[in-house]
Amino acid sequence: MTFSKSNLNLLPESLFTELTADQTQMLEGGKRITILLVQCIKAGNGSDKLFFTINGQNVQFGRTIDIRTGGVANVGVAENFDGTARVRLFDKNDGSLGSFSASSNGTQTRRVSGGGSTYDVTYRVTN
Repeated sequence: MTFSKSNLNLLPESLFTELTADQTQMLEGGKRITILLVQCIKAGNGSDKLFFTINGQNVQFGRTIDIRTGGVANVGVAENFDGTARVRLFDKNDGSLGSFSASSNGTQTRRVSGGGSTYDVTYRVTN
């Protein structure tokens, strides 16, 4: 069947549902970064209460990850972006722990340091 303005009302209503901002961005060609895991090489005060921001957005909704030197945590937070994603790590008590930028597709690990702490962050960028 060919659709025109005259028979447009025959289309199922489900075809016209509203898209979320995330869905719209993906359709427009944006990318998605997922923080997969974090490994604490050295915690500045023996332990940190980690949280991440991606392009300035707190993607953990106020939750923190309690981690000690040698610890590994599955993170599993994601955010859509255009161009380049700026990922920053923070300790709830001591501020910035470092940052990195990501734009290329694939899974990578980046080392960040700050405030006496060092972390390896593994992430994936997809279309």
